[in-house]
Amino acid sequence: MNLKMLPLLLGAACGLSACASVPTQYLTLTPETPAAREGSFGTLQRKSPPLLVAHVQMPADLDRLYFTREQSRNRLQIADHVRWIAPLGEMAQRVLAQDMATVLPHKTVLMPGDPIPPGPYLLLRVVVQRFMPTDSGRVELNADWFVLNASTQHILAQGRSSLQTASGQHPRDQAAAMSQLLADLAQTVAAHLR
Repeated sequence: MNLKMLPLLLGAACGLSACASVPTQYLTLTPETPAAREGSFGTLQRKSPPLLVAHVQMPADLDRLYFTREQSRNRLQIADHVRWIAPLGEMAQRVLAQDMATVLPHKTVLMPGDPIPPGPYLLLRVVVQRFMPTDSGRVELNADWFVLNASTQHILAQGRSSLQTASGQHPRDQAAAMSQLLADLAQTVAAHLR
């Protein structure tokens, strides 16, 4: 072995061991208030058709497991040791469905994976344009949303929501702020369905 290379190899080994010692943090989105799912599909469906929240479409630059933050215009920071516990679009769909069930207590809101009962139902589609924290201490959610008759694909309500909230600098606080914005989006959509 070349003795001149030994310090370089030792330095590389120390650097790798330091990286391995940093624990990975796993984040999740959570509903603002867990929905109480009382009643049965049969009793609630007579009042109005149930609502199914479709998969939330995320832009490709956010659709990753690593936590992403905007550093400046045209520059993103992808955290090395902070990850989402599941794909962001799937978590957003689940949390948004739970938030919708909370703000529409007299309507049946189907959770992801629930069987669709027979008869007509409504479909909520959300296309996210932007959903991330920024270095300025804010979290932003910009999304287009559509409520459709699932049978005819006729749009019954639609909107473009630009929501913001303040957050701390820790990724845990920023994930909580992102959860809050999904609850705010649920309120906005629910106002058009009441």
